[in-house]
This record gives sequence, C-alpha cells and structure tokens, in this order.
Amino acid sequence: MRLPRSIAALAWLSLAALQGCSSSKPLDGSNGAAAGASGAGNAEQCTPPGYHVDSDAIEVDEVQAVLHDPSGAAAANLPIQVCGTNTCTYGFSSDKGVVDSTEHAMLVLPAFKYGDGLDFAELAVPITQSKQDLGDIVVLPLPDYADGAAFPKSGAMTNGDLTLFIDKNTTVTQNVLSYEDSQQVFRSVAIPVADSGQALDPSFGFELAYAVAPLDTLFCPPARLSLKNTPNWDPGSEVEVFIQGLDADEGWAPYRSWVKVADASVSSDGSSIDTTSGGIPILSSIAVRRK
Repeated sequence: MRLPRSIAALAWLSLAALQGCSSSKPLDGSNGAAAGASGAGNAEQCTPPGYHVDSDAIEVDEVQAVLHDPSGAAAANLPIQVCGTNTCTYGFSSDKGVVDSTEHAMLVLPAFKYGDGLDFAELAVPITQSKQDLGDIVVLPLPDYADGAAFPKSGAMTNGDLTLFIDKNTTVTQNVLSYEDSQQVFRSVAIPVADSGQALDPSFGFELAYAVAPLDTLFCPPARLSLKNTPNWDPGSEVEVFIQGLDADEGWAPYRSWVKVADASVSSDGSSIDTTSGGIPILSSIAVRRK
C-alpha cells in the first residue's frame, strides 16, 4: 500500500533535493548518475528557490464542503486532507460528497486539499478560520492512464490542451514514491475557473487553469509549455504562467498559494500560448493570465 500522497511527496522532494534532482529512475535506462549530469549546465535551475516564511499556527476546529463532479454528481468517498506545513489529517467525503472534518488541531498555513493526484486532480484551498464552510467544490476526474502521454527521452508530450517540451539536456526526476511505473504518464484536465474560486484565488485574475499528473515530477532545466489558445486571445498577447504549491516543503511554490514561473505569448497564428522565458520546474496545478 502506498503512503498518502502528501507524506510520499514530502519524502520524495526532500530526497530529490538532497540528491540534486537526479534520484529518478532515468528515462534513458541509466543508473541515475548520467541523468543527473545532463541538467548540470545550469545548477541554479535545479535548486528549489524555497518559499518558506515562518508563520504562527492557527486553531482549525471544523472544515465543511460539498464535493461534486462537473456533471453535478456527488463526489463520493473522495480522498481529502486538512494539512498545514506542520501536520496533516486524512479522510474521505461521504457517499453524498459531504465533508465535515472536525480537526481541533493547531496548523501552520492550513489548507483543505481534495483529490489524490491519481484518479482525481489535487488542488488546495486556504483555510483562514477556525470553522470554515467552503461550500460547493467541483472535483475533476483525471484522464485514464491509458489516455496519458508517455514521457519521451526528449521532445513533446501532449495531453488535453497542454504540451510539455523536454529538451535533450533536461533531467526528468519522476516521483516513484507516489506513482507506480504504469502511472508515470502525463495527464491534464482543464479547471473551470468560474467554478473554482476556492482554489483559484480570484485576486490573481487567472483566466485558464489546469490540473496535471504525475505530481512532483521535476524538470531541470524547466520544461517549456504550450497551451491551446482556447479563449482566442489575440496573437502576440503577453501571458504569465503560475503553479500552485501543493507540498509542505515549499521548495518550488508557496504552500496553498501560487507563484509565477514563466512568461508566455500567443503565437502569431493565434493557435497556441507558448512560454518565452522560464518554464515548468515541477508538475503541479497550472494557471495563466494575460498581463
């Protein structure tokens, strides 16, 4: 039986950081040393910048929510977590998708996380009150593993509206603690921005968002990203790309919040939104907005 993803992710990211992001099962079948060297040309891109800021714990007594899928059907028995950067508790929604989690715990930067990053997209919602009712939350089934895109040694992999480009000199560090070999395929699902204000803080002004898997896959240097221009933004429009911090280690993004990782622009033919600087250092939820 696998560890809950938050525990496995924290252990995995700590191990990857200690070993220079090269502790994966390399995509070329080598023993790991060569794979680690391939991204060594720019060591700064392999080092998590770190976003930890000391914060006081707050008491979290009760968290309520009602989970349903995009069709409106109850999301029954969905894995949920109430986690701070100091500790986590785990549970499931009821048969009717109801969450009523009684914590009575002191948590640092508490968040309600729903989905498991396996069958359902994982997203984080900040908790700011002792007793918080998060209302209706839309949960998103991820595509079947059979429909996912295999990781190439180099080149493009596409699923849904997203394409990631792995260059020849990129080290890909796969999270083998959370995902089995058969689950190591790229999958994505669009997040309905208008219906996901709990996880997509409206103050950021996000216009497109996507959940992805396998979470915590590391790219060094960061992978280039291309999105289908589904909103038909004008060619040349300047865009910013963000990722959400889902892990308590806060290495690549602030926990439960968002950080900009790349600039992008709409292609001259208007078909795609392509990164122009920066990129995706770790697979986590992705959101974009126009500048």
